[in-house]
Amino acid sequence: MLEFKGAEQSAPFYIVERYLLVFDSRYFFMGCIIISVLLAAQYFKGNLMKKTYGTVIILNGPSASGKSSIQKAFQPLMMPNLWIKHGIDSLFDQPMPDINPENLAFWQSENPIRWVVNSKDKDGNNIMTLFVGDQGDKVAYGMNSAIATYAQAGSNIIVDYIAYKKEWIDDLQQKLKGINTFFVKVNIPLDVLEQREQVRGTSPKGHARSHYDTVHWDIVYDLQVDSGKQNPTEIAQTIKEFIEKK
Repeated sequence: MLEFKGAEQSAPFYIVERYLLVFDSRYFFMGCIIISVLLAAQYFKGNLMKKTYGTVIILNGPSASGKSSIQKAFQPLMMPNLWIKHGIDSLFDQPMPDINPENLAFWQSENPIRWVVNSKDKDGNNIMTLFVGDQGDKVAYGMNSAIATYAQAGSNIIVDYIAYKKEWIDDLQQKLKGINTFFVKVNIPLDVLEQREQVRGTSPKGHARSHYDTVHWDIVYDLQVDSGKQNPTEIAQTIKEFIEKK
């Protein structure tokens, strides 16, 4: 504020000084009010968004470990609250071009999308390894975005996931920040897994073995289950009880 000193301060100077005092005070308080309103709006907006987000459960484990059966058993346990199921089949595999006898050679050689290589381990066991190219990775990252978007729209979602690449899980964790998420490790003995793989017949022999030792990477899990010892309904009940305590 401007100050005018002197024994004989004239009326014009006195009027200017009082005006500046009122002017400064008025705009100071107005500024405080505006800032307070903006901060409050941001706070309530953030809390409102968090309250409307759904919850995500990521079931990560090798192919044929029973994750889709756990999804199906989990959904009716949570009714009338809706939990949708999605995952590696619906969001990554099914959107891809069909594999048929005419184009089989393409999928068995390196390409920008994905391909498989057959080999054997040191014990002579068949290994069928899936490799994913740059264009295939984009589908995986789109899958991760879709999972997060469902939750951001308010849907609860339980996901059948196979972390073929560490970059996939890193991307998923980044996109799920701020969303209530539970990572569940689906354990199963390798011999039981390969028996199921053979009976199921939906994936070639040796596929589950190819990523059995790598699929969990360095993920810090919230819960671990064993589909070799428990049936899908028992595991679904375990997950239900676990998340309801959180």
